[in-house]
Amino acid sequence: MKSFRALSSGIILSWGWTRAMIALAAGALSALAMAPFNAWPILFLTIPVAVWLIDGAGAGRLGGIPAAAMSGWWFGFGYFVAGLYWVGYAFLVDAQTFAWLLPFAVMGLPAGLALFMAFGFALARLIWAPNAFRILSLACALTVSEWLRGHILTGFPWNAFGYALTEPLAFAQSASLVGLWGLTFIAVAVFASPAALIDDPHVTRRPWIPLVVSLVLLAAMGGYGAIRLANQPTQFVDKVKLRLMQPNLQQDVKFNYAAKQMVMEKYLSLSDRATGPQSSGVRDSTILIWPESAFP
Repeated sequence: MKSFRALSSGIILSWGWTRAMIALAAGALSALAMAPFNAWPILFLTIPVAVWLIDGAGAGRLGGIPAAAMSGWWFGFGYFVAGLYWVGYAFLVDAQTFAWLLPFAVMGLPAGLALFMAFGFALARLIWAPNAFRILSLACALTVSEWLRGHILTGFPWNAFGYALTEPLAFAQSASLVGLWGLTFIAVAVFASPAALIDDPHVTRRPWIPLVVSLVLLAAMGGYGAIRLANQPTQFVDKVKLRLMQPNLQQDVKFNYAAKQMVMEKYLSLSDRATGPQSSGVRDSTILIWPESAFP
């Protein structure tokens, strides 16, 4: 516990570039909670860092709101760079034409999205509590900022914190009760709970209660989900046959105008290929599924 307190104190008292890099690293590691890694327990380490960063924002200019917002921006920038780096691959399909845009997409988009996280941290600081209730302050504020991110300018709710509680599938069943934004509130509150363990007992009488309540809540969500899934057995629809066509083409070939005739011929040939002596090709299928960006 002493080392845990020392770690939290170091984060709370950090400043300048050290503070920015702590927030950046915590945000980047938080992205591991999302698919395809689904390592959501890591949020028990990274979300408390967010709490301590806001704790350390102080009561200076405007009650520490600008400092909290800056920490939130760095946290969000790390989170979205780690979660959206793959956007850059699209600019490598025709690298000679579009590669120069890659840095703007890989860095510019996360920089813009991080403004929502900055707003969330600032709002949390505005309603901050001196005790364990600050966990709920952060949960409320980030739920608001994530909702805004999911709706402003048509919305971009990619990797909302609530998605961390969709794996295993039993956890995801709670979305039927509270939706994505309810899951987001629960996720932030649950994963921020270890931050209260460092609280002064005179401020938070039983600092272990938030963590215990969070673990009980996760167990309850898992139990509810397991029961719900057990009561919804897999059902099959009669007389429906799916055919999935996978041409195994490189991206640059699909987007090569000169190769469009060859690509379409391959699609049609594979779609109608017989799969056995009794097969008559695509006529045996009820539904034919082609890959994304199928038409050249």
